[in-house]
Amino acid sequence: MDNEFKNPGKTMASTCPACGGTLLFNPTEGKLKCEYCDMLYTPEEVAAEWAKKTGNTAEAAGAETGGAETERVYEAQELGPEDQMRSYSCSTCGAELLADQTTAVMRCPYCGNQTIVEEQFSGAIRPDYVIPFAQTKEQAIEKYHSFYHKRFLLPKSFKTDSHVDEIQGVYVPFWMFSGRTYIEGNYIAYDEEEDSKGNKRISQRFEVRRSGYLNYANVPADASKRMDDDLMDSVEPYKLDGLKDFSMVYLPGFMAERYDVDEEECRKRAHTRAEGSIKDQVRKSIRHDGIEQADEKFRYESESTKYALFPVWLLVTSWKDKIYKFAMNGQTGKMVGDLPVSAPKLMGVVIPLFILVAVVVGGLLGEDGFTTFIAALLISGVVGVFMYASMKSVAKASNAGGYITQSLQLTFQDESKVGSFKARKIRKEMKNNQ
Repeated sequence: MDNEFKNPGKTMASTCPACGGTLLFNPTEGKLKCEYCDMLYTPEEVAAEWAKKTGNTAEAAGAETGGAETERVYEAQELGPEDQMRSYSCSTCGAELLADQTTAVMRCPYCGNQTIVEEQFSGAIRPDYVIPFAQTKEQAIEKYHSFYHKRFLLPKSFKTDSHVDEIQGVYVPFWMFSGRTYIEGNYIAYDEEEDSKGNKRISQRFEVRRSGYLNYANVPADASKRMDDDLMDSVEPYKLDGLKDFSMVYLPGFMAERYDVDEEECRKRAHTRAEGSIKDQVRKSIRHDGIEQADEKFRYESESTKYALFPVWLLVTSWKDKIYKFAMNGQTGKMVGDLPVSAPKLMGVVIPLFILVAVVVGGLLGEDGFTTFIAALLISGVVGVFMYASMKSVAKASNAGGYITQSLQLTFQDESKVGSFKARKIRKEMKNNQ
């Protein structure tokens, strides 16, 4: 075992040039602050100081311009395929540190200094951009409490008995995808009409064809296996005008990891979002009452990819032996997470509403018993589902949202009326094509 740790990988410490204390990035100041003497340093000043100590001029350039990619200098030693742990040497006290293969920033338990694994940010795996933290730990805790404070359906004991077990600021790795997506779509659309009793029926069907494209830029997909994809989707959007050319000087004081989900796997998620956006826009261009069947095909051009670190505050809360995870956008302060729901409180709304609707529909409007029951059930059910959903803010992103830089450009559109027989034939062909 000793032989495996003979030459551990090296790390870079974030120490104050004035007193040797630990430097941490301060989101409020946008600078690095010493924990001991309270001196403040700009990212450029710290990068220049690091360059003097390490000879890494690319990092100093990166704080200002992003710099060029640097060569991988340090090779950390892998222990074995079973645990994939690596050994590092603290550059401040020389202590041997163990971390998994994706850890990029850690705090030495012996000297307390924040240490950065430089090899995780060099060469081909060096990020292109970083969005620095703009929200503090104290702000994250305050936002968390205000997030649940006035929720009517929250169990009363959650406010008194739950507690934050862990809170950590993390730079999460993201791939960002830009490009153009094309669609070719065939549809069977229809219009409806009402009969004398108010019942709707299909009056006419149409064969509709659409072709077009839209452009998207910097659609993000988190590239960490540890992070819940839906949770990371939910803290969006980030303000991309806050992107900085990557420099390690923004990292001290926060956890950071390099990606362990490859670019191609994340590209599929970005494509799903781009496809969701163009599908929505194409279907809005079909001005009929509904769509019975669709056959849509997509292709992509002019794609490019960037690698970035985005700031996220992660909070873990326990209540009644259950763990609840929350996340806050470290740039904008948006808080998300799924909260527990009090069943008695929910039923206390749904049941009285059901009775009220039944009285109005049956007693005042004179509808029959079946119609009254269905109306009361539908209305109270919809309200109940809406209230329940308001407690659950974590969801997978279904479209590219604000990352669309040019809306749908139709290159071909056509439609014609079809009878029932031809519509069935077209629907069958569409089904066979899928």
